[in-house]
Amino acid sequence: MKKIITVIINGEPKEVEKRDYSFQEVVTLAYGSYDDSQKSYTMVSTLKNDKGEKHSRDYSFGDSIKMKEGMRINVDSTNRS
Repeated sequence: MKKIITVIINGEPKEVEKRDYSFQEVVTLAYGSYDDSQKSYTMVSTLKNDKGEKHSRDYSFGDSIKMKEGMRINVDSTNRS
C-alpha cells in the first residue's frame, strides 16, 4: 500500500506518495510541467528534525529527493538569456 504524505512546495501543500522523486518530477509538481529548453531551475528543501532544528539542502538536475512528511521545498525558475 502506498503511503500518502503532505509536503509544501512553493508555499502550497501537495499530497504525494512517500518515495524518491527526481529533480524533474519535483519541478513538475511545482509548475505543472518541466521544460529544460526554456528555463533553469534551482531547488532547496528544508526539514525540521526531532529537536526542531532546520536542515536545508540544495538540489540540482540529476538529483533525487526523498519526500518526507512536512518537508518544505522551494523551486525557482529563471530564464536564461
